Amino acid sequence: MFRIGFLLLAVVAVLPAAAASVQELAGSVTNVKGEVVVIRGEQQLVAEKGLRLYPADVVRTGESSGAGLVLRDDTTLSLGPNSELNMSEFTFKPDEGILGMSLRLAKGTLVYISGQIAKLAPGSATIETPAGVAAVRGTELLVEVPETRKMKKMEKAK
Repeated sequence: MFRIGFLLLAVVAVLPAAAASVQELAGSVTNVKGEVVVIRGEQQLVAEKGLRLYPADVVRTGESSGAGLVLRDDTTLSLGPNSELNMSEFTFKPDEGILGMSLRLAKGTLVYISGQIAKLAPGSATIETPAGVAAVRGTELLVEVPETRKMKKMEKAK
């Protein structure tokens, strides 16, 4: 009986790690300047060149910081200081015709250079901000979301 309980406990402990390893790779960090972290579930990882990124990761840059990211479809992203980017969705299976990307910029600046998803399936790549959502159709753009007074108060409270 003890062995069965121990085995069940071991399986339950390993499931979250197994689920994360099955998750589709979205891209990686290509460069870091200053203080940059990646929030993955309950973990906060210090971003460094080569760190792999997965859908639902949140990338945060500090003051006077920035980060460069490249996604699997060759989309290039550059985050400026005090930015927060949530990679809400990333699906890149061109052989199956399954393509989609949704990025959410909560604050800061983002330079976006489209990759294969926006070129192969125009409109299936979106960038969301607190002010609205833009469908991207194979282009380069700069998105800026200024911090509100409410955001600044919340940051100071942390």
